[in-house]
Amino acid sequence: MLNYIQVGSTVQLLSLPDWLIHDLPIDEQREMFTFIGKQAIVEQIDSHGYVWIGFGSAQDCGDTAHCSGHSFGVPASCLQLV
Repeated sequence: MLNYIQVGSTVQLLSLPDWLIHDLPIDEQREMFTFIGKQAIVEQIDSHGYVWIGFGSAQDCGDTAHCSGHSFGVPASCLQLV
């Protein structure tokens, strides 16, 4: 088994860097903090080494659905390989 984070890895979000959330409205900051401790699949690792993950939800509304969520990149130090 590989012991490093790569695209497709399952990771747990341990923390959020201040630079990511400090300019967000308070309600979005609160929402982002709810992702700490949750698991996600690594979507990509960009050329700066940031690991991109996403959290979202879908709400079924009869014939339609409403999707919302956040996708963002963080340093690998904010993640733990699961």
